[in-house]
Amino acid sequence: MSTLYYWLFLMVLYPLACLPGRVLFAFSDVLYFLVYYVFGYRKSVTYTNLARSFPEKNYGEIKKIARQFYRYFTDLYIETIRSLCFSRAKMDRMAYIENPEVLERYRQEGRSTVIVTAHYGNWEYFSRLSLSFPLKVAYKPQRVRAVDKLMTHLRTHYQRECIVPMQQMARYMLRHKTESWNYMFIADQSPSPQSKCWVRFLNQETLFFGGAEKLARSLDLPVLYAEMLRTKRGQYRVLFTPVCEHAARLPEHEITRRYAALMEQSILREPAYWLWTHKRWKRRREDR
Repeated sequence: MSTLYYWLFLMVLYPLACLPGRVLFAFSDVLYFLVYYVFGYRKSVTYTNLARSFPEKNYGEIKKIARQFYRYFTDLYIETIRSLCFSRAKMDRMAYIENPEVLERYRQEGRSTVIVTAHYGNWEYFSRLSLSFPLKVAYKPQRVRAVDKLMTHLRTHYQRECIVPMQQMARYMLRHKTESWNYMFIADQSPSPQSKCWVRFLNQETLFFGGAEKLARSLDLPVLYAEMLRTKRGQYRVLFTPVCEHAARLPEHEITRRYAALMEQSILREPAYWLWTHKRWKRRREDR
């Protein structure tokens, strides 16, 4: 049954994806009105997250960021669907790396990298970037099998086998430790209660996923932060910032602290492009 649903999804999405961009973004404007004003999708979560993250802002300022976020939120889905019909060349125009020389240096040295990023900008475009050596993106399989198959199709549209289930990533990296690959982790979601890495982030004590740092330390890999910056509607540039050269030489949790600080800078610069609907602070340090 999941296969049937998967093909039904594709039969609906492909014709939609082939419509002109101006038509799809007009549809996104309508969708924004419905999501924000009619259905109020997770508005209480969004407003709570924004108020706690920006205690210095008044209600009017928080409301402005929330509206900007929801307008972008619907664009995000339209952009992802639209990319189904992109050629490789067009995809490269929609999302390109501004400083590829950062990765190229590691390729020439024969070193793999750990790349940490966030649900900021169109994170679904990361698995479609053109890189000088292979990219492997850790992902969490979806509970609904048809949706999982659809997302896998979207993420591997240009590069087969570019995604690895999160729970298999450690074994995968160890098996390929002699090869030069880029391992990407979208590491800003709320982790399991077993994580012990607390960081001051957006004015709150925040529990962070420590798996990316642990793997980088175990293999002594360089760590980079990838920031996806929106240049205009549907188009992005990716900027890599070094976090460390040798992960094993840093104290525990230091890499995560540096990553959190860089991500915070991105969010403070353009807060509308982060995923505010996520229940990021559902765990409190005092609850442990």
